[in-house]
Amino acid sequence: MSQPTHIRQINDDTRGALVDYFRPYQEQIQFSLRQLNGSSTWAWSLWRAPEGADLLDSIPFSEEYIQCAGTAEALTIEVRYVDPDGTAHQYVVGRPGADMSGEPTEVIHWDDGRYSTTVHPNEVFTADEAAVIFYTYFLTDKVAQPYTLREIDMSVPDPTEDDAT
Repeated sequence: MSQPTHIRQINDDTRGALVDYFRPYQEQIQFSLRQLNGSSTWAWSLWRAPEGADLLDSIPFSEEYIQCAGTAEALTIEVRYVDPDGTAHQYVVGRPGADMSGEPTEVIHWDDGRYSTTVHPNEVFTADEAAVIFYTYFLTDKVAQPYTLREIDMSVPDPTEDDAT
């Protein structure tokens, strides 16, 4: 058993320290991702706690994280990094070597189908494949090679702008 260093979040609302009390971290991550069923459990996130944080006292959020949504059979992974100047970038994780010239075609549903996103075929993972990516992130705070990152536009359109011009 080691001192927790990361926080995990389930379904955007249940947060707690990622612990290795029952199984090693790598196996705990894989176990957690295998629980994704798109209904009662449909999202899982992970981020490093601030240095020296007492995770028994508080569960701080981070602007940098890795997250996934979907089911254990088909999920999408996103990672968020923040530049030193404070600019955030969010990316969809994918396998290398895919033709990314067309529009995404694979629809990933979660939260009983209330939400979905469309990604490229190389950006769909199983829980076991995702566990490797998440564990590497746990160790290094990065998505490692050979995986690719496709930046997504997270800006919100201004509702006061008129598109009819």
